[in-house]
Amino acid sequence: MDAWVVRKLAVLSIPPRPPGEITAQQSLTEDLGVDSLAFIEALVSFEEEFGVRLDEDRLLLSSYAKVQDLIDHLHASRAR
Repeated sequence: MDAWVVRKLAVLSIPPRPPGEITAQQSLTEDLGVDSLAFIEALVSFEEEFGVRLDEDRLLLSSYAKVQDLIDHLHASRAR
């Protein structure tokens, strides 16, 4: 799952970058330049790909400071 999330974020980053340049401690907005529309599109992809339903209170980009925060939430959602 983690590698797939990183690949998706690599495509959404502005400008797009190779997945190998994305680290777990990078900021989604400041380091990767992900905007809110692209983020919602990514969440829909994650829900479909992983068969999870993300918490409604965590659907905002501001809910995730770092890439790792998003990965952790996806893992927790999948475990339910």
